[in-house]
Amino acid sequence: MSPLSDRIASLPALPGVYLFKDPAGEVLYVGKAINLASRVRSYLVHDPQRPQMDEMRERAVDVDTILTGTEIEALLLESTLIRQHRPHYNVLLKDDKSFPFVKLSMQDEWPRLSVTRRVQDDGARYVGPFTDVKALRKTLRDLRRIFPLRTCRNFEEYRKADRPCLYYHIRRCAGPCYSRARVDRAGYRRLVDDLVMLLSGRNDELLARLRADMARAADERRYEQAAQRRDQIALLEKARVPQSVVTADPRDTDVLGFAHHGDKASIATLFVREGRVIGKETRVVERAGGLPDGVLLETWVTQYALTRDDLPRRVLVNALPDDHAVLAGALTSRAGHAVELAAPVRGRAKRLIELAEKNASHALEQLAARAAGKRAKLTESVMGLQRELGLAAPPHLMVCFDISNTGGDQAVAAVVAAEDGMPRKSIYRRMRMRNPGPDDFAMIGEAVERYWTRVESGELPRPDLVVIDGGAGQVAAARASLDKVATRPVSLIGLAKREELIVRENLPDLRLPRRSEALRSLQRLRDEAHRFGLEYHRKLRSRVRIGSALDRIAGVGPARRAALLKAFGSIDALRAATPEQMVEQARVPIALARRVAEGLAKPREGAA
Repeated sequence: MSPLSDRIASLPALPGVYLFKDPAGEVLYVGKAINLASRVRSYLVHDPQRPQMDEMRERAVDVDTILTGTEIEALLLESTLIRQHRPHYNVLLKDDKSFPFVKLSMQDEWPRLSVTRRVQDDGARYVGPFTDVKALRKTLRDLRRIFPLRTCRNFEEYRKADRPCLYYHIRRCAGPCYSRARVDRAGYRRLVDDLVMLLSGRNDELLARLRADMARAADERRYEQAAQRRDQIALLEKARVPQSVVTADPRDTDVLGFAHHGDKASIATLFVREGRVIGKETRVVERAGGLPDGVLLETWVTQYALTRDDLPRRVLVNALPDDHAVLAGALTSRAGHAVELAAPVRGRAKRLIELAEKNASHALEQLAARAAGKRAKLTESVMGLQRELGLAAPPHLMVCFDISNTGGDQAVAAVVAAEDGMPRKSIYRRMRMRNPGPDDFAMIGEAVERYWTRVESGELPRPDLVVIDGGAGQVAAARASLDKVATRPVSLIGLAKREELIVRENLPDLRLPRRSEALRSLQRLRDEAHRFGLEYHRKLRSRVRIGSALDRIAGVGPARRAALLKAFGSIDALRAATPEQMVEQARVPIALARRVAEGLAKPREGAA
């Protein structure tokens, strides 16, 4: 397998932008995909409709990626990178045509929305360029549900006839040509401005304005307009329009994301210029096991940033170290202008940091996958857990222990597993407890010891993280058992049901936001363990009840009890059957069938 093929095989099935590069690092081709793995893999096969790609593939030695949150984000980022690099093969594939722009004819009384390849000095507003006109038109079709602007060329004909087109009837156009639509000119212009704001990435500002309009209309009892704003807000939030790849701050910014995997760490730098991401660079730090992010930031400053001549005015990180003022001073001295070190906690800047961390994690995943001859695995919930819990490596395989019992009666332990957020049922296990109950601590200890003995023997795969359904006491009992049988360190946490607190060893309890994907992945695992254990516990208790009802009847041994239950399915069905039906369906003697009917009827008579 060639290095390029090996690199492509490790790409994730996530949205993003890809850049093919030659040996000198020059960008040959830029594209976007909703699924990077499948899209980029298609370039390895000859396409008769795109013969230029064969030449590009021969020149390319590497493919770089920038992960994004959505396909729309990837579309806008691709547009920015095309302007930045002007790749040779993008031009060839477009037959030397210019790229499409979104055009809004602001010079018209009622501005028209269209897609064009020619940018003219005609008073219109142009947004772009974009490379995939098909994806662009699809995006605009979706956005017209929120911003119903006209797209017709023959607007004057419709206005003279006072007759709207089909788009008015399906609510894709406000109908400025139709007198009965009563479209307000200022309101229509507001729609145009809102669309420009959206395509420019200022959608948080747009949502805030729409909510304010809705509240004002409701206060003034203009309920129809308030309902319209409400629907626009719902559609806008559902569309998941671009947020992460743009920022309202015009200052040049570097956004840093850190990731850890064993003794290696990765630093991803997103370059934001004029409010848009224009590129990415990733560096791997060797022998970085256990290093905090503050040390990685210092490494980035001293070994990389201070050698540059194009330092930005702002550097964003997830958290500021104690000596951040010293680092900022060194950057300022090198740059010749003020350089701010900041750690935002919300908004677009925070989402950019999360995007940088995702790219850093992907770089380490690819490195580990190539070393093991496997494909890279990138799951946001897994990476989020590693970050929130401070783990040395992503917990791709997790197991969860749960105890089900009622006063110590028929106590069972359930062990479930999840790999990259998906259940791995082949290594689910459940066991009846040998220690007398009710003692949750002892039973958790027994279950962990018995399960981990199988892990050490090689019968079961070694998990990256053990989750206990319980608090500090259960975690301590699990750790005592692991210390008895485990030959290698293993990460261990508890998840307390009532407050959803994450109990950590030698660290304060951690409370994650309810919407945190990391917390939700733990909750899904814990709930699955509870379901699996409760199902087995109920099954055992049901067996005991069934056995006790039939065992007291003379002549009913294990074989005939099994035959009766197989024929009728349950004690209630057997109680409702006549002796003749028992003889016919279960093949038992009539005398025994009569004793069974009499014996099962006694509890009912006593209860009556």
